[in-house]
Amino acid sequence: MSSRTGDLVRLVRDVPGAPRIFLRQEYDRFGGRLLALAGRYRRRWLGRTRLIAVVGSLGKTTTTRMLRAALACPDRGFSYSNYGASLAENLLRVRPRDAHAVLEVGLSGPGPMGTYARRIQPDLVVVTSIASDHHRSFPTLLDTRAEKVKMIRGLGPDRVALLNGDDPNVRWMASQTRARVVTFGLAPGNDVRATGLRPRDGGSEFEVCGLGEPRTVRTLLFGDHNAHAALAALTAASIEGVDLGGAIARIADVAPEASRLETLALANGVTLVDDSYKASLESVFAALDAFAGLCATRKLVVLGPVEDPPGPAGDVHREVGRRIGRFADLVVCIGERMTAVRAGAVESGLLHGAVHLVGPRLEDALVVLRAALRPGDAVLIKGRGPQRFRRIVLHLQDRPVGCRVSQCKVKVPSCDVCPLLDAPPHVFRNHFVARSVRA
Repeated sequence: MSSRTGDLVRLVRDVPGAPRIFLRQEYDRFGGRLLALAGRYRRRWLGRTRLIAVVGSLGKTTTTRMLRAALACPDRGFSYSNYGASLAENLLRVRPRDAHAVLEVGLSGPGPMGTYARRIQPDLVVVTSIASDHHRSFPTLLDTRAEKVKMIRGLGPDRVALLNGDDPNVRWMASQTRARVVTFGLAPGNDVRATGLRPRDGGSEFEVCGLGEPRTVRTLLFGDHNAHAALAALTAASIEGVDLGGAIARIADVAPEASRLETLALANGVTLVDDSYKASLESVFAALDAFAGLCATRKLVVLGPVEDPPGPAGDVHREVGRRIGRFADLVVCIGERMTAVRAGAVESGLLHGAVHLVGPRLEDALVVLRAALRPGDAVLIKGRGPQRFRRIVLHLQDRPVGCRVSQCKVKVPSCDVCPLLDAPPHVFRNHFVARSVRA
């Protein structure tokens, strides 16, 4: 038995659900074939299903969940992964009897969006944002929008493009399609608007205008970007002829996705706001803006490096520090070369000693946090996905965490459900695991 075969046998034996998680590279090789099959399935069997595609740089997952709630879509156990073979698999999970289905469509690099559009043939497309996510693959926002726009460029006049009108690069897409265009957002000039956005009981509340008589909308989410998700869902519900009152009631029960501006209360009276799923510059700014408006005795920020910064890293991190220094009482920076964050925070008035540079180890950050936390504090945790800052949350919840890797690209929705969270050390040396993690 070869060493690779032996590792595969041991992986399946030792790690629950191992093939689906750790054989992603092998699975994704069939992406093209599965997409072709899914495209035929769409044409042959899903002619009566109204299919909604959600594309964009940020906010896709929350918008997708809001849409599924607003449209009362059945739970089909969709994969959280949103491109290639996983996207094909999700399309194949839709049943012909489903009145509506919502698919989140992402990218692993430039090129495939046109193919995805041809396979999915959406009736309605929601575009959430254009941001500096995947900056290495898409060097400029113009490169990003040139790829994303392919999902709506082929829409016919009987289809709908639902665009975030607050984002100029998304609004530009209105000129690139023959479809009916409807814009949503917070700014005047949008077809559907949220007005009077305000915090409420850990979530937010606003009035939706442009869908008949103004109505009050309440959600369990906070932050301007999450209001966009709710607006997109309600606008789609109205377009699709779904009762708006029922849609408003259903989205009110949608809880935050793990690590996406998720609010968690600890037993010691501390509030955690976990937004550690990704850390593109725009998502960092959005999280800081939302967190700054939170009511708390003190505000602490745990921060990792910006992911693929759109410009010199020092300049980007200095600006992040300036924003943090305007409202935070203490900052813990995890990672290398984070001195620019401290410099920016001090420029905005934060004391030099209130910014702790702890290096790359989560354990060192936890020491600082545990010593500093007091009842009434709120803590924002913001880092790059591969850093897996979710483990900080789990540690502070006193849950067992054995994983000590510094970088992780394991394809799971959250550390909460990762089989490596408390796996024995030998599992991390397995070939199929080791290619996804770094000690």
